[in-house]
Amino acid sequence: MQKRLVYLLFTSVCFFFSLHSYAQLEVPSEIQWKTLTTPHFQIIFNAKQQDLGLLYAEKLEKAYSQLRSYFRSLPETTVVIINDKTDVTNGYATRIPYPHIMAYPVLPGPTEGLADTGDWAFELLAHEYTHILNFEPANGVMKPLRAVFGNIIAPNILLPQWWKEGLAVEMETRLGNHGRLRSYYQDAAIRAMVEDQSIYDFDIAEANEVLPTWPEGMRPYLFGSLMWSQMMADKGTEIAGTLNEEQGGRVPYFIEAPAKKHLGQSYPNEYRLMMQETVVRAQDQMKTLREAPLTTVILPKNSFTSVSAPAISPDGKHLAVITEDDANSRAIRIVTREKDEQSFLDAKSADTVEKFNEAFEPSTPKDGPPTGSIQRISWFPNSDQIVYDKIDYTNRIERYSDLYVYNLNTKKTVPLTKGLRGREPAVSPDGAAVVFVKLEGGRTRLGLLRLKSSQPLEEILFSPELQERISYPLFWDQDTVLFSLRKIDGSEQLYRYSLSSKKSDVLFPEYKNIRFAKKTSEGLLFTSGQNGVLNLYLADKDLHKARPISNTLTAFFTGDIDPLRKEIFATHMTSQGLRVAAIAPESWQNTPASLPQISPLMADRYQNISTNTAAASEAQQAVGQAQLEDYSPYGYLWPQYWLPFMSGSSSETGVVLTAQTSGFDPLKKHAYSLLGSWDTGLNRGSIEGSYLNQVTSLPTAAQVFRRSSYLGTVANEIKDFGAALAVLPDMFWVSKYTNLQVGWQYLERETTSNTTKRTGPYVMLSHNNYFQSGAQISPESGGGAYLGAYHYIPQDGYLNHSQFVTGGEIYLSKYLPKHHALMLRANGLYTPERISSFYGASTESLVFAPDSPLPQYILRGYKRGQVFGRNLVTFNAEYRLPIANIYRGSGTDPLFLRRLSGALIADGAAADGALVNDKDLIYEPINMKQSFWSGGMELKLETTLGYVLPVSLVIGYYIPFNAPTGASGVVASTLQISGF
Repeated sequence: MQKRLVYLLFTSVCFFFSLHSYAQLEVPSEIQWKTLTTPHFQIIFNAKQQDLGLLYAEKLEKAYSQLRSYFRSLPETTVVIINDKTDVTNGYATRIPYPHIMAYPVLPGPTEGLADTGDWAFELLAHEYTHILNFEPANGVMKPLRAVFGNIIAPNILLPQWWKEGLAVEMETRLGNHGRLRSYYQDAAIRAMVEDQSIYDFDIAEANEVLPTWPEGMRPYLFGSLMWSQMMADKGTEIAGTLNEEQGGRVPYFIEAPAKKHLGQSYPNEYRLMMQETVVRAQDQMKTLREAPLTTVILPKNSFTSVSAPAISPDGKHLAVITEDDANSRAIRIVTREKDEQSFLDAKSADTVEKFNEAFEPSTPKDGPPTGSIQRISWFPNSDQIVYDKIDYTNRIERYSDLYVYNLNTKKTVPLTKGLRGREPAVSPDGAAVVFVKLEGGRTRLGLLRLKSSQPLEEILFSPELQERISYPLFWDQDTVLFSLRKIDGSEQLYRYSLSSKKSDVLFPEYKNIRFAKKTSEGLLFTSGQNGVLNLYLADKDLHKARPISNTLTAFFTGDIDPLRKEIFATHMTSQGLRVAAIAPESWQNTPASLPQISPLMADRYQNISTNTAAASEAQQAVGQAQLEDYSPYGYLWPQYWLPFMSGSSSETGVVLTAQTSGFDPLKKHAYSLLGSWDTGLNRGSIEGSYLNQVTSLPTAAQVFRRSSYLGTVANEIKDFGAALAVLPDMFWVSKYTNLQVGWQYLERETTSNTTKRTGPYVMLSHNNYFQSGAQISPESGGGAYLGAYHYIPQDGYLNHSQFVTGGEIYLSKYLPKHHALMLRANGLYTPERISSFYGASTESLVFAPDSPLPQYILRGYKRGQVFGRNLVTFNAEYRLPIANIYRGSGTDPLFLRRLSGALIADGAAADGALVNDKDLIYEPINMKQSFWSGGMELKLETTLGYVLPVSLVIGYYIPFNAPTGASGVVASTLQISGF
């Protein structure tokens, strides 16, 4: 069993290298935090945002007052963190280790699926608190299990995504006057899918998934909310609490019995009924809309997942758009026409300005469909520059929106700001200023950036009330700025602001939900929901009157008019997502002055609610009694659960019984994990603990462990003890992909004959900028590298030596077929001193963590640990290729087959150490002049297991060319869990 011990030893050496991969900082250390305790919540917020904290407290207590009539099990207290660290609209809720909600309070932008909001704070919190109440029940056999194991017993967490997210969207809609079941965006998406009958392609199994085809991550929200709307319409609002309570007393994944009992049919049958009702409603709407001639659109063919935000240069030569591909990479592309009479539809030339991979960013828990980071493009008056917004990290914690300028002549991009929190920019007629939307938690402002200086000067022009959203500002002339303002009641109007007088007034008050205003050669182009659908409208150049210039079955969003050919290019909702469509002048110029009127698709199910005075009064009273104090992390750190599991024993004659727990405070200033185990074969126990401190700007990590194992037979018992302490300096000044750890460790091994001790410092530097997302089966670009040094200092009774580890990987796909990729990886361990191979590293026979940045000494086809030594080098090459997209499940069964891919592999290794000769049962000395190679192929089946867990089954056939037993093929398999 020496090979096992070498592996365990090197695993402990590399502990801190792996630690940083999940040691993501939650909040900047310099922020002072407050806790506001109400009867049912603990609201934690930045001390400088007390108005936001009080607002959220009131909305939370209002949500509690209203939701308790739908749900029966409610937690005594829920922790809510208002974390204004990002300009991406999102949030999440969980009950592990305790019920808590993380809310990112930035207001959603006008291009997002969440754009049609009213009281955003209430809708966000009602949605997330619904999740908390969904997770709360533990009835029947689950009740005593929760008493024993703690908060980990929450069977409803393992319900399908459509069940959980659909219920939350239903409640955000039902409790207010907006929400996604009333939104232009969702209704337009449904009508588009009904029109071409693609809606029938989405069964209940697929509704649970996030797939790289439209509607991508919106599936559980869209179809789940329609499902819950149908169930409540059929069985009354009490069905939510009834199903929630009954499911909370059942073993996870057995979900059909409560449906048949209370709905009278299975969930798949209810889903089919919902689809039929939805189709009938959408067809009725489209029949009404067809009472006027529909606008003819031309959709250019392309392979992008979405194309949006068209912007035409003032000279009419260039069209800029935002694209997103099936790997979730957003890019700005500029189409240039060769002749003035040529349509952009026929132009062949296109340049990529900015390609921004969303998946480069570390994954964080979130509860919502994906939102984009590049939202608007605006041209400078000379037509040779554009300005655009992009969300990116401004430090290793905060991710904010900044402005960038691209020059068509130099083909270079320069950042205009850093940490501005500005989006949706537009340039002044003289090119000397940019107007933009200034963001902060729960608030927007109208900002101006003056460019005629070495440092752009920021000025705030207008500040509306908390929760009111400014969007898409533009210069109408040098002194006049137009912008949309959406208020808390959901009304959205166009405002005119004078820079000289600093006064504003409303334009076209008779139009509702005006967005995306754009100055064009023909006048002011904008969208409005005047007839219940987002259509295009055109105002005259005096801004006196406007008329519709489109009649669509779905929706139009951003648009622009070609000053030369008078064609309109506008973002259009299609059955395949957002596309930039062209409208010929003879089509838009002949649009009737009056359009048919429709109401939201499910309007009859959700009556407009006047202010709930009882709930509002109760909430105000609760906040009035609240206690405000400085934030303290310590009351949250007691273990709230423990998780038992069992695995095979290293002795091969017993089992290992393990119990694990973890905890953290809401701001993750302190986080820990504890693991204890008992090996029945050895009749010995092990314990491990880790701790991460993020109180200061220099995070500190610690680990301690005591493990029991054996050498050869259980009589040769070995006890390992280790402790380490490290700091994680901020390396953002180098790159957001770079990490550094500096630490000290102590290692001790006790055998039946002696005790060996080692102690000393170490340093580990790593850089990784590769990713996999969407339809990719593998990273396709980028790479990574690491370099580490360990020195065990000389002192009496201690082993003295040094060790160095280095390695890296690169991913290549240029010139290869789409989504094919070549991976090349090398890893090495070097020990200058001649020490026992016992203190080196060993090879692994399988890959358990695919594309991990950690050292992986992989040699497939050989036994685990068959090659080991004080010096070790491995090389791996894989050619990966997609085989089939399956995307199939069966009803509500907790298994969904996603896709099948393959790989051709080659592995090699060399070591100063030993080879385990499993033929003659001896250890053979080897050196670096000897190498061991293998080749083979793998099949990888990606699945979703248990509705939420991404599990891949890998089956491989490998030939070890230099194995002692000969080059006979080996079949092996492994399960990989990734992205969870």
